[in-house]
Amino acid sequence: MRFLAGVLFTTAVLSVAACGDSFGPQFWDPTPDSTVIYSLSRPEWIGRPSGYDFVSLRRVVIEAAGETGNWDLALAEDAGTFNLYPSGTFPGITSRAGIATTTAVTLQELTRAPGDTAAYSRGPVAIQIGTVYAVRSRTASCSGFGSGTYYGKFQVLSIDATLGLIQLAAVRNPFCNNRDLIPPEN
Repeated sequence: MRFLAGVLFTTAVLSVAACGDSFGPQFWDPTPDSTVIYSLSRPEWIGRPSGYDFVSLRRVVIEAAGETGNWDLALAEDAGTFNLYPSGTFPGITSRAGIATTTAVTLQELTRAPGDTAAYSRGPVAIQIGTVYAVRSRTASCSGFGSGTYYGKFQVLSIDATLGLIQLAAVRNPFCNNRDLIPPEN
């Protein structure tokens, strides 16, 4: 009986450690995900990804803002300026997603997301090539242990004003409520 209890305990510990949970080894790949998103303001891009989901690091097609709410940022234009809109900006979506603009740092140099909630804009943020931004995601499930937010960073690599799209490079800490933007030293 004692042997069976030991096996079950070991299996449970290894399962938790293997799930990418904060109780397990904290190894993660900081290689930026480079992707293109399209402006919601352009009718020709309907059906193309115009949002970005920092919880799962993927592009999202947004045809109606309140359609799913499973995204954090959307690209749109206002008077010729490209802006990223946190999901809570849109009517019908309640979200903690926010963007913090950083100054004078590279993507690699931004090692920690701001802890001050006032640093994150929950409204539209005009974007510029080369600027690095920190992101706080919407509230999401954390490996079966409740919910929290994910933190990430991105840099706009290019803006194509003619076509209405941007290319960005994004990195996200895979552990909930952890503001570190580089993996711990192994």
